[in-house]
Formats: sequence, C-alpha cells, structure tokens
Amino acid sequence: MQFTARIDRPMGSCHPKHPDLVYTVNYGEIPGILAADGDPQDVYVLGVDEPLESFTGEVIAVIRRRNDVEDKWVMAPAGVRFTAEEIMEQVRFQEQYFDSYVVLGDAPLVTRRVDESLMDAALAIRMDCLREVCGYAADHAFPPEFIRETADFLRTADQTTLLMMDGGTPIACATLCYKRCIPTPGHPTGKRAHLMNVYTAPGCRRRGLASRLLTMLHREAERRGVTEITLDATDAGRQLYESMGYAASDECMVLDIGR
Repeated sequence: MQFTARIDRPMGSCHPKHPDLVYTVNYGEIPGILAADGDPQDVYVLGVDEPLESFTGEVIAVIRRRNDVEDKWVMAPAGVRFTAEEIMEQVRFQEQYFDSYVVLGDAPLVTRRVDESLMDAALAIRMDCLREVCGYAADHAFPPEFIRETADFLRTADQTTLLMMDGGTPIACATLCYKRCIPTPGHPTGKRAHLMNVYTAPGCRRRGLASRLLTMLHREAERRGVTEITLDATDAGRQLYESMGYAASDECMVLDIGR
C-alpha cells in the first residue's frame, strides 16, 4: 500500500529541540494516519538522496521502540527494499537514543473513526469479537436489526472506535464510549468513559496491537477531560488491563432492565 508523507525534517536539517542531531535521511509524518501517541504517524524515508518536501512510496518496515509508545514507519520508493541491518544503520543517528529494532514488512494501519468505507470491516470484527466473548459458533449469524443498530452506533454515538487494518482486513479494534454523569468530588467534570470491543484476530495476537490501541484511547480520553474509564473484563483480557493500570472494583451494582 502506498502513502504520501509530509516531510517536516528534510535530509540535512537539524532537530528543532536538539540542534546537534542532524537528519541524514528525510523524516516526516503521514497526515490522517495515527501513531500510538495519537499524533500523525512518523516515517523515515530511505532510498532518496536529496531533501524532500513530500514523498509518496511504500511502507517497507516498522521500527519498534521498547522504551517508547510509538513505532516509526520506514518508507521507500516502490520496489526498493533494505535489510533490517541496512535500515538500522541509516536511522541510527536518531534511533541510537532508543531501544529499537526493525520488523520488515508492511505496517498495520490505524483509523480513528469508522466511515462508510470501513463500516463493513468494523461490523465484521465486532461480530467476531462477540462470537468469541459470548461463546457462539464461528458461523453464528446475528439478527439484521442488531447489525443495523451497531452500524448506527458507529456512525452517530459519542465514541471513538479504532480499527487496525492489514491491507483490507481488520485485525484489531477497540471502542471508547463517552458519557457524562453528575459530577462528584472525585470526578468534578462528570466526564467518564466505558471501554468496549477490545479484540485482536487470533492470527495477530501477541504482537502488542491491543495495548497500542488502548494507549491511543487513553490519550484521547485525557485530551477530552475524561477522569475515569470503566470496562467489563474477560478472563483472557484481565492481564492486559492490569498491566495498563486498571484495577478491579466491587463498587458497581447493575440492574438489567427488560429481561
């Protein structure tokens, strides 16, 4: 898949806060594509030997940082490839300050909101999530009205749904539903949220995709002034949530109306 990057630190320029750091390759961002910090995805551009203002090409690798929340993408002209060692050598001028490693191959794409072009993908992975959580068969068919209501929620509700796509296939998702309750001393704005729909496709697990999506949702919640996030944890997800700071609570009581 091709992307167009805006180059804000061209080859030969200096870091805006650290003038001793000189960019030996072009470096920029892809507008509209989100990194784990909630900002546009940063990219290194390799295979070009002159300063650029923009660049259109392919993502050939991802640089993961063990001591940072966001990945860096590596782009190159169509058909140009480098080994992991060659990539790391070219980006060492900056990555030497991080605990980084290179993963060759295309990068999954994260989108913040579900528009009509992604609705089928969002519905498909939501239904897969429910089949697993509820113990339904893999071919279980949900009622059309239920699917329509889900689509209406994704279009209109006060929420943020993140989809991670690999090519045209959804491989992970997470949804944060915003609500405003009457303020309390502990939550003086009354702005709270409920986390739902956290799911990774079976063949893509153990890659940190869910934690990446949760980090992005947490940062968005902070920007919106949310002071509390709740969730209903499954046994499978409890370890992930605890690792990200969630704690069990016995304060909640529930009245299930209509059953």
